[in-house]
Amino acid sequence: MDLAVQAGRNALASLAMTTNGPLAVPDLHFHAAIWRGSRGLDFWSRAAYVRSRLGLPAGPGIATEINAMSNSLVGGLDLSARILAGSKDSGTVMLTGGETFGSPAFDHLTADRDIAYGDGGSALIIGREPGLAQVLATSSWSDPTLEQLHRGATRFQPPGTTEVGIETIRERKAQYTDTVGAASIHQRNTAGLTYVADEALRHAELDPEDLAWVLLPHYGHRLLQTQCLQPLRLSPERSLINAGDQWGHVGPNDQLIGLTHLLTRHAVAPGDHVALIGIGIGMTWTASILRITAVPNEMRNYQLPTLQPWKHGQRRTSTEALASGSE
Repeated sequence: MDLAVQAGRNALASLAMTTNGPLAVPDLHFHAAIWRGSRGLDFWSRAAYVRSRLGLPAGPGIATEINAMSNSLVGGLDLSARILAGSKDSGTVMLTGGETFGSPAFDHLTADRDIAYGDGGSALIIGREPGLAQVLATSSWSDPTLEQLHRGATRFQPPGTTEVGIETIRERKAQYTDTVGAASIHQRNTAGLTYVADEALRHAELDPEDLAWVLLPHYGHRLLQTQCLQPLRLSPERSLINAGDQWGHVGPNDQLIGLTHLLTRHAVAPGDHVALIGIGIGMTWTASILRITAVPNEMRNYQLPTLQPWKHGQRRTSTEALASGSE
């Protein structure tokens, strides 16, 4: 939760960069923490904790949690945009996420196949006033026939008990894959992924070639290629595949971390179009198309660390090595 608080403070600071006068207090606040080890306590409000630590006062609206697993924040952006479009009494929504994985219950490198997990937080504020970017379109797709992919043959915990021990993600996925075949999973993923991407681009009146960047989950290279890049016919150059290697899959935070990276490195400029693609266990897919409208110089103060070259095909130089070691 404290990672989400830190990210929330940075989001409020970035809001101040594009706002004249007092900052709006978010009417709604959606928080995401997908793993039990990231939730602090049961029977307790993580969203209220984050909001309290941010110093936000009591007022109209609600602070609650959202759980579309790793699609919680991109999916939350879709949900927030729809709420703002249809509700005149809601002016601002804050999204926060914070995730920490850890051994022995959840080993960052071995808990899942082809995915290394990372720890971090992210936050985004969406409203009706101009800011860093404009949301042009969002689209979501659900396919609950894939629910069992991450359940496998595992039985539910008896009522009144708490799940303990080591996560068996690899085994549960293998149990389902061995039953239905990998091709079936790939087909349903491709259908959901291509639907949201095509639908969002259509509503934004853009072509795929108009996108400067496409921000995807930080999977390993094999899974990213087969589950994301190939179905979207996307070249790695327009993704953050190398930066994602360094941060790992931070649950629902990957795309907002990537967007922050692009803004703080001035790797985008006003007028550029960026797509955020979320994929969550269950399964759900969401695409959001943004048009960058401002890249304040002060954003450089919030650069994320990269110890290796982050652009696809970029070679590490002695100057880059020195700079990265100082970040």
